[in-house]
Amino acid sequence: MFSFDRCCVKDCHTYALPDSPYCYHHSLDKEAVRNRLLSRVKEERRLENISLVNAEFEDEDFSSCFIGFSNFSFCKFSNCDFSGSRFLSTFFDYAVFENCTLRDTEGRYNVFSGAMIIRSDFSGSNLILSSFMGIDCYESSFNSTDLYFSNFSLSKIINTSFEDTNLKRCSFRQALLRSVSFRYSNPEEAFFRNSGI
Repeated sequence: MFSFDRCCVKDCHTYALPDSPYCYHHSLDKEAVRNRLLSRVKEERRLENISLVNAEFEDEDFSSCFIGFSNFSFCKFSNCDFSGSRFLSTFFDYAVFENCTLRDTEGRYNVFSGAMIIRSDFSGSNLILSSFMGIDCYESSFNSTDLYFSNFSLSKIINTSFEDTNLKRCSFRQALLRSVSFRYSNPEEAFFRNSGI
């Protein structure tokens, strides 16, 4: 798991970068930090035990990458490709995914709570036991995805499809759902109490 050491800057409560006393925000060379991370992705296709908060990535290739035990809270991903990647116990809470491809991903125990998901494609993925609680999701797809025991409670989901998707034990309690398709799925095995369908 990523280190829980705090940034050394007074009153900063963000976790420090690996091998650094500073968080990303207070890092002296943010570009070098990003380049090191992207170099690891390119060479090893693996990111593990990293805490990188509030970074921005555009047009980057994370496909077929293992991303585990890490923290990418409040990061922004634009036009990034995560297809075929594996996520394990990683935090993407309050992150932004815009025009991203996350097709055929495998994931367990991940946190996307509070994230904004815009025109992004999770089709064909297995994202079980994950939290999407309180997300804002627009014009996206979770078609043919296994969402067993995942949580979308208190979310705003608009113009998004969950077609041919496993929704067993999936929660949409108190979610706002507009123009959402569950065709060929099993919504009778999900929880929709007080959702705005």
